[in-house]
Amino acid sequence: MSRSTTQRRGYHHGDLRAELVREGIALLAETGVAGFSVAKVAIRAGVSSAAPYRHFPDREALLAACAAGIIAEITGLLAEAAEEAGPDPVDRLAATAGAYTRYVLDHRAGIDLVYAHDFTGPHHLAVQEQSRRLTDTLMDLASAVLPDDTSWAEIADFVYVHLSTTHGYAVLLLKGARPPQDADGHAARAVTAARDHISGHLVRLRDRSMPS
Repeated sequence: MSRSTTQRRGYHHGDLRAELVREGIALLAETGVAGFSVAKVAIRAGVSSAAPYRHFPDREALLAACAAGIIAEITGLLAEAAEEAGPDPVDRLAATAGAYTRYVLDHRAGIDLVYAHDFTGPHHLAVQEQSRRLTDTLMDLASAVLPDDTSWAEIADFVYVHLSTTHGYAVLLLKGARPPQDADGHAARAVTAARDHISGHLVRLRDRSMPS
């Protein structure tokens, strides 16, 4: 056993679970779900192939923990982007599109990991909790943009369109629609597109409320 491997295993003592999740997220960024395995994560973490099973009973459990970690990271980045955008509600919500696009380009994974797998059962409460936190964050930001009398269902629909449009844009970039190297430019364009969508939606709501 090499000195570096020995040192890494000593480092992991007591914190192996968190390190496996970090390495799992990194592996997903490189290979996607198709190339994800417990053995590969163990190799990246510098531990034996049996070590991860002390914390995760199977591949699905480790994948779920990675999904929860990804959603938690995204939620934190969206909240941070909104805060940095300033006090204007439209700017705050639009900023989340840029942060999400940048995350997907950097990590090659996003909310699709959650929706591509059945994480609805009682064994995946962490994924469900992080998904709720993400939804709540966007719902709060959207509520500040939309009229006070907007129903919860209408806000949810608006958030769904906002997030799915942003995700679709990021995925198209990953698929080669545009050179992915210009991450800053793509993120800025995502913000502009989101701001246009939000502003257009508000205009439609205003026109709809005006007497004919």
